[in-house]
Amino acid sequence: MNIRGLIFKEFGRIRSDRRTLVMIFIIPLILIIIFGLTSGGGPTKFFNAAIISKDEMHCWRGFRKDSHAYENDFISIMRDNTTSFGLYESYIARNITGYEYTFNRYIELLRQETIDVFIILPTNFSESVIKGVDPVIIYYVDGSELNAVAAIEVSLQEPIALFRAKVGMTKNMVVMNPYLEYDVPFWEPQILNYAVSIMLPLIIIGTTMNLTSLSIVSEGPLPRMLLTPTAKNEIIISKLVANSLIMLLQSAEIFVTIALFGLYSLGSLFELYIVLVAIGFSGVCIGLFISAISPSEQTANQLYIMFFITMLLLSGTFVDTSSLSPALQILINSLPLGHAIPLLVEITLKGLSITLQHFISLNLISLVFLFLAYLIFKLKKVEV
Repeated sequence: MNIRGLIFKEFGRIRSDRRTLVMIFIIPLILIIIFGLTSGGGPTKFFNAAIISKDEMHCWRGFRKDSHAYENDFISIMRDNTTSFGLYESYIARNITGYEYTFNRYIELLRQETIDVFIILPTNFSESVIKGVDPVIIYYVDGSELNAVAAIEVSLQEPIALFRAKVGMTKNMVVMNPYLEYDVPFWEPQILNYAVSIMLPLIIIGTTMNLTSLSIVSEGPLPRMLLTPTAKNEIIISKLVANSLIMLLQSAEIFVTIALFGLYSLGSLFELYIVLVAIGFSGVCIGLFISAISPSEQTANQLYIMFFITMLLLSGTFVDTSSLSPALQILINSLPLGHAIPLLVEITLKGLSITLQHFISLNLISLVFLFLAYLIFKLKKVEV
C-alpha cells in the first residue's frame, strides 16, 4: 500500500473514533470558554480598611500638642470619597491602652479577612501638616496575598492625593509599611512556601486521580470476578480502601519531603496533614468516577486530563473569585481545589485551625463523586 493509501486509511480510523474527535475538538473549546469566563474578574480593586488615629495622644520630638484638626479630614476621605476603599470602622485612640487593644483587634480582623488593611495616623499627624513637615501614615496589610499587597500600595495614592488637595498641602506624605502580616519570613524559603497552597493540592489530586482513573476500566479479570458471588459494591469498596491506603502513604511522603525543604506553617502541622489526606481522598474518588464512566483506557486518560485542567482553571488561583458571577462561584465551590487552597493558606500562613465550612465541603464533594462512581458502576453492563 502506498503512502497516500496509508494516509487515507489513518484518516478513516480517526473519523470512526468519535470519542477521540470530541476530545480533540470539543473539550478544548469548552475549556477555553470556561477560561474566558473565569479570567474576566481581574485583580482586586476594592478593599475594606480600618483606621486608628493616635493624633489626639501626647506626642514628642518637638511637636507642641495643639491640634488634631486633620485626622477627621483623612477619615472622611477614606469613608466617603475614595473609589478603592470602604471604611469598615475608625477608632480615635486617646491613650496607649485603647490603642494597643484596637491594634490587636485589627490584626485579628486581618487574619479573618474582615478587613484588607488598617491605617495608623501617628501622634504628630496634624502638627506635621500645620508645620509643613512630611506627614507619615503607617499601614498593615495581609501578606498572604502578594497581589493584594501591591494593589493596596498603589491604591493608597488615591486617598493621599485627595487629602493633600483638600487641606492644600504641598508636602509629600511618607507611607510606611513596617512589616506584612501573615507573610513568609525572609529567612524561610519564600518561593516554596508561597507556592505550597497551590502546589500541594495539584500534586496530590493529580497523582491520586491518575492512580485510580484506570482502576476499573483497565482491570482484565473484572468480568470473570462478576461470575463469582462478588458484588459490585464490594469491588468498589476494595478499590477505595486499597487506593486510599496508598494515598495515605503518599501524603505522608509529601508532607515529610516538603518539611525537609523548609516548610513554614503558623498553624498545626497535624491539621495540615489531615487536610492533605482529605485532598488526596477527593482525588481517589474523582479517579474512581472517571474510571466508572469510561468505556476504555484511552477515554479514561482523556477524561483525566480534562478534569484536571478544568479543576485547575476553576481553582480560584488565577482570579479573585469574589468578582466572578454567582454561577461561576458555585461551580468553583463544587470542585475540590476551591476549598483545598484556602484551607492550606489559612493553616500555613495565617495560623488558623481547619475551617469547617471548607473542610466539610471538600469531603462532601469527595462523597458525591464516590456515590456517582458506585451508582454508574452498578448500572454499567460488563461483558463477560
